[in-house]
Amino acid sequence: MRDDHEELLARNPALLSRCFWHLARKYGETAGGQAPSLPIFLVGAGLLFHRDTLDKVHRMNFDSRFLKVVAERPDLLGGLQSRVEGAFGASLLALQLGVASELLQRDGGRGFPTFRALGGADLPVSLREPSGSGEMIAAAKRLGAWFALDPFEVIQRQLVIEF
Repeated sequence: MRDDHEELLARNPALLSRCFWHLARKYGETAGGQAPSLPIFLVGAGLLFHRDTLDKVHRMNFDSRFLKVVAERPDLLGGLQSRVEGAFGASLLALQLGVASELLQRDGGRGFPTFRALGGADLPVSLREPSGSGEMIAAAKRLGAWFALDPFEVIQRQLVIEF
């Protein structure tokens, strides 16, 4: 894990867009084709921006849920609300970049917009991650699977965040 993890993400919307693609892809696979809504990406960025959380999440099983993270490391919830709020601008920029580069498709509907991953089973070769960010991709995939397993209201309560 890099020492400048948070700064790397904050200054690299393309990297966060790629993470969001993996999150959306895994969410869709787990939720039977449904696309994740905007709050999922905002919370995902707040979790991905935190090095300790990323380190914990990328090592966990896909079958685990947030409740296991909360039970094992309740300290990771400290400051999550402010991290989600602080990641808002970077998240919107990453989503905009993902839509503009056709990694993600924005879908309308009632409530928040949703974003689905476009393309095949993996990113095009030119957009794949270098070997140094495998933890981020693994964590984004797990977050996508976990977000799809429970209604967002349950996740909000478990993570003690508000919208």
